[in-house]
Amino acid sequence: MNGHGLGLSLWLGGGTYVAFLGVAHPGIDGAAPLVAVLLLLCGELAAWSVDERLRLRRDPGLVWRRAGAVGLLALGGLALATLALVLGSVPPAHGLLFTVAGAVAAVSAAGTAILLARR
Repeated sequence: MNGHGLGLSLWLGGGTYVAFLGVAHPGIDGAAPLVAVLLLLCGELAAWSVDERLRLRRDPGLVWRRAGAVGLLALGGLALATLALVLGSVPPAHGLLFTVAGAVAAVSAAGTAILLARR
């Protein structure tokens, strides 16, 4: 499996989930952050297994650093996605401060994902 097949399969998995939400689940799904993190972990671990097939000579500590980075990325993504979900579900009648905080959380989650994807 190359990178194109992996990306396509994750896109199809996420798209299927979004289509399910659009058809059968009105409102906000509380499990959305967990589904997002599981898709992230699926992609990271699948890419890692593809990299392992290359059998390149590498630093012995690389496995531990990579596992730590993937774990921190998953936990950080779960925290940010949950924060964005919670703040996004607050009714706008609760004031401008909560609306701004929700917007900042959503932008921060997207910005963090873009920043980490470049590394």
